[in-house]
Amino acid sequence: MATEGLRTWIDVDLDALTENYRTACSLTAAKVTCVLKANAYGHGAVPVAKALREAGCQSFAVSCAREAIELRLAGIDGEILVMGAPEKDWLKALIASEVTLTAVCDTDLYDMAEAAAEFGAAKVHLKLDTGFHRLGFACTAEAADAIAEALAACGGQVRAEGLYSHLGLVTAERDALQQQALEAMRSLLADRDVCPADVHLCDSIGLVRYPQWHYSRVRVGAFLFGVRPFRSEHLPFVCRETLAFRARVAQVRDVPAGEVIGYDDSGVTLRPTRAATLCAGYGDGYPRCLSNGKGQALIHGRRAPVIGLICMDQMMVDVTDIPDCETGDTATLLGGGVSYAEYADWAHTNRNECLTILSRRPIRRYWKQGRLALTTDGLLD
Repeated sequence: MATEGLRTWIDVDLDALTENYRTACSLTAAKVTCVLKANAYGHGAVPVAKALREAGCQSFAVSCAREAIELRLAGIDGEILVMGAPEKDWLKALIASEVTLTAVCDTDLYDMAEAAAEFGAAKVHLKLDTGFHRLGFACTAEAADAIAEALAACGGQVRAEGLYSHLGLVTAERDALQQQALEAMRSLLADRDVCPADVHLCDSIGLVRYPQWHYSRVRVGAFLFGVRPFRSEHLPFVCRETLAFRARVAQVRDVPAGEVIGYDDSGVTLRPTRAATLCAGYGDGYPRCLSNGKGQALIHGRRAPVIGLICMDQMMVDVTDIPDCETGDTATLLGGGVSYAEYADWAHTNRNECLTILSRRPIRRYWKQGRLALTTDGLLD
């Protein structure tokens, strides 16, 4: 599909994606589980999963049941781990699809056993709250008793194959306390003959920061998509950005000084201004907090600051200093010369959010070896 026919689109570099995956593999002897939650961080879960599968990945993780089923319906084989709290209405479908579940309390184990009755057994990882205080079993003798009792009562219909937690990544000292809590709970469970073989703790940051805690696997998400962990610049590896978010210039107009552009009265022109309207807004994933000059688009290699408030479907930028800008031109909003890090700084957020808030409305184009390999439409496909 030629760009001339597009309104707003996202270019995804599959070569950069698979290169990042292989880089992650080179940094550990453990299994690399590719985390594809939130539509693969805005990239498109199914095409990304297929590319990673071709690159040799056999293990994926998602956040919820529907994300797992989406991959299975698209023919993605290999392991899929749902890391979110169980959704009881989806348990049978997940178990039938051989998806690995997460249990965060003993009630989950009983529910899983009931759902697994007609399928044999449910594959389950036990999630521990080691100090992040989000999800999981407490690391106590009482919790270990409850787990052991539940597994015994389930009569083999629940196989506790894994044990895991998630680091807060605030300080090294607090991370070490979390790792120690995991080890303490692991010991308590072993004393009760519960010995999951698959233990994991590290995400993308942990992959780089804590090689001594890689255990049997690492869960790599943001790293795959070019979000290099902070404070890793001294390490000799490359982590390439994988996405560029772009929009068409819909119209260019001359606006006198003193005029208001867009909603509210915050976008007042201080000089005669050439304003370009772009076919993207917060409905596409360009955050409204980048209004009034906080955000910038890249047009013909030059920066055009946002004027006024960003609309749901459109936005205006100042192209006074880009005299060759005209209707039909391409504006790059994120990636492709506007780095993830600077964009996140503009929005006062992190790079992960900048990627994952990209909606399904922009067309996604997937590039491989410099050629367009696939185009998907999140609204019509």
